[in-house]
Formats: sequence, C-alpha cells, structure tokens
Amino acid sequence: MRLYSVAVASVAIDAPQKWTDNLIAHHALPGIQSRARGVARGISWPALVHAALVRELHTRIGCSVRDAVGFAAALLASPIDLIEAGRYVAVTFQREPFERRLYQRLTEALESAPRPRRGRPPQRRLARSQGKVP
Repeated sequence: MRLYSVAVASVAIDAPQKWTDNLIAHHALPGIQSRARGVARGISWPALVHAALVRELHTRIGCSVRDAVGFAAALLASPIDLIEAGRYVAVTFQREPFERRLYQRLTEALESAPRPRRGRPPQRRLARSQGKVP
C-alpha cells in the first residue's frame, strides 16, 4: 500500500501542514501508519480521503474538527453516502467527484513535491583535515 507524507497530503487536501499534522496526532484516523517516535508518518489513500473530508466539513460547514472526524467516518462507512444528522436534516456525500478531485490534487502535489532525502546525511569534513586552516 502506498503511503504519502504529511507535506504531500496537506497540499492535496488544501490544508496547512500544521493542521494536517495536528489532525493526525489528535484523532485516530484509520490508515495512518506511525512506527516510532522520530519516524515520519505515512498516510494511506483511505486516510487521505478521510482527512480531506474532515477538512471539507470543517472549513465549508463550520464543524469542529472533532465533530467533522465523526461525520466523515459515518459518511465514508455509509453504503448510500448519506447520514441523518437530525430528525429533519440529512447530509449527503458525492464520493466519486470528491475522490476524483482529490486524486487530481494528489497527483499535482506529488509532481511538485521534492522527494525527501533518505539515509544518513553526508558527513562534513573539517577545514583542518583539508589543510586550509593553519
């Protein structure tokens, strides 16, 4: 399964990186992989869809992030992309166009994002070892 960085996910869902990082840190979204402290988190496609829907509910409707996480989970679990939010209120979700647009933004983010360096950073040599300092 392909995993995306928080930076790439943030660009794809049109959110500040800090917002995305806080969402992942404070709410248990399925599909987030975090192995150990100091290791970058990986975000799967289902988790990215969940985070994007949370962002949409938060910014467009004005839900708190906590409520948006719950609403998004209910919408994503619904076989008919609809949840009843009250006696006379229902929320529908147009999944296909939403995911298509998200995939398009993800593709653009992957093309523009620099690849993170892997492995140990190159060692710096002291100027003395090169004979430049007396």
